[in-house]
Amino acid sequence: MLPYSFIGKWDYTNPATPVAVDIPMTDKPDWVFVKNLTDWGDTTAVTSVESEWFSSMAQGSFIAMDQAMTTNALSSNVGTSGGFTFIDQTNPPTYARVAVTGVNGTTGVVLTGTTTGLAIGDWVRLINIVGAQELSGPILYQITAISAGVSFTLGYFATAAGAGFSVVNGTTGFYQKVYPGFMYPSKQYVIGITQATQAKVYFARKHDFTPGELVDFQIPVPYGMTQLNNLTGSPPYPQNGFGNKPGAPRVLSVINSATESSIVIDYDTTGFTAFAQPLSAAFSSGHSPATCFPAGSGVVPFNGSATIPQSPPGTNLVDSFDNRAQYVMNLGINVVGPAEAHMVVMAFKADFNNAITNA
Repeated sequence: MLPYSFIGKWDYTNPATPVAVDIPMTDKPDWVFVKNLTDWGDTTAVTSVESEWFSSMAQGSFIAMDQAMTTNALSSNVGTSGGFTFIDQTNPPTYARVAVTGVNGTTGVVLTGTTTGLAIGDWVRLINIVGAQELSGPILYQITAISAGVSFTLGYFATAAGAGFSVVNGTTGFYQKVYPGFMYPSKQYVIGITQATQAKVYFARKHDFTPGELVDFQIPVPYGMTQLNNLTGSPPYPQNGFGNKPGAPRVLSVINSATESSIVIDYDTTGFTAFAQPLSAAFSSGHSPATCFPAGSGVVPFNGSATIPQSPPGTNLVDSFDNRAQYVMNLGINVVGPAEAHMVVMAFKADFNNAITNA
């Protein structure tokens, strides 16, 4: 009988700029290894050509084999961060607040002396940013770039700067890494809306809206563009004098790129009050952020468009409200592998675990 039960095997290929990867698990593993199938045995110098983690090791740590150039010689390596982190998404970890020394309100660069434990794609909350309280609070931002020990960049809000998200620079305060919830479909915090015949709505992190989906808004008065509020309850005639159809707007297209998170809706906002981020003083008085949330499913399947449904019609929402939390093993930047490498992951559960003390 084998001493381990097999949990599963996974393959992935890294992009040109590798990022941390979450591997879904059906159980908490006792042994996980990752192997680089692209570079193994060739004349490429590669760190962590094979990496391992055992449940008796600390979270984030790893042991690995590095491969030398030309000789193919392997050497051992060990690390305490950027390795393997097991996460139960139903009971996610909490992280300490870290001091911030400046926030650029245009570029989204956050100055801090500590970036340990951060990775591109992580979510952070800004707390009590002096001079730019409008950046503080419940909004979760997604990291798009990191300068180790110096700063990280919240590139999504920089992209929205021309749509009402333009703030002055902040000084001191804190950031806190946040592990997100996994309710589907989910609401999003709005950081910008254009005045256009088909308005574009910007978010601070990637979203899960799909073409054809219906959405609605809750926008507090200080943000402007309150004409978009509560459209699911609108009367059955052209709304707001702009010939808009009654009811909630439909999503026409979506963007979830490395620096932009947005949707385009079939709603004319050209004559609406401009959307604008409240000033720091106004926000600190207790205003809630602007939100966009699911209002219903269209009849557009994944392989359709916002205007051409399949026949027979399908729906674009996968499920009603659903908690999609699960077990995951996070592969940090020190073990995820190099650019464009084909990686294989295998995970096992020990059939017997016991600590032994040598007298």
